[in-house]
Amino acid sequence: MNTVSIIVPVYNEAQCIVATFSSVLKFVVNKPWYDFIFVDDGSTDQTREILESQIQLFNSKQISLLSYKAHRGKGYAVKTGALYADGDYICFLDGDLAYSLDYLDLMVAKLADFDIVIGCRNLTPEKNNGFNFRRILAGRIFNFISRSLLKLNFTDMQAGIKGFDKYAAKDLFKTQIIPGFAFDVELLYLAKKKRYTIGEIAVVVSKKHLYKKSQVKLFKHSIEMLFDLLQIVYHDFILKKYE
Repeated sequence: MNTVSIIVPVYNEAQCIVATFSSVLKFVVNKPWYDFIFVDDGSTDQTREILESQIQLFNSKQISLLSYKAHRGKGYAVKTGALYADGDYICFLDGDLAYSLDYLDLMVAKLADFDIVIGCRNLTPEKNNGFNFRRILAGRIFNFISRSLLKLNFTDMQAGIKGFDKYAAKDLFKTQIIPGFAFDVELLYLAKKKRYTIGEIAVVVSKKHLYKKSQVKLFKHSIEMLFDLLQIVYHDFILKKYE
């Protein structure tokens, strides 16, 4: 049986981290081939302390925590976990479990045929996934620019659930530079450049996530993501950092 490491980046998730930990604990009980690595991205609330307490209380060898003091961004947190992980497959999942843990088995099964598998919200009948108009519009504009600028063919590059063969993960994450929300677009760009195979699975955002107050600041983060896309081009064509 192949082993699977799941990276769970968290930042100021104190309100939901106990529920997330509880779901993870139930998931791993009958699946000893899975291990979960929470990465606390410099939270300023009690997220890290709560996780430390839960890990000590339940003493599961399948759940661990990495943390650091400064907030560096989701991309940095996932990279930290991926370079630490040792599973045959390495996946990452949003810290508030925006996507059901049940998708992991589907993702791992598909990783037998692809180097990388990404979640895609556009492969389901619920294409809008319950997001409001502003969020949908911002996502489509960002996706259009990403596809045009980087010549990528995917309709959904930012669902927070992706999986990698271990070799591909180590190769891509050691090269990844972008620390913010556009890091997964950078990973797909690198994967295409290095000719890794990429598959997709249909995913639907959980209703719990839709009702949660988002940490995403639409205008601010949209500008940052556009700047990140330009950085990808700059790093590749000017600085040659992806060679």
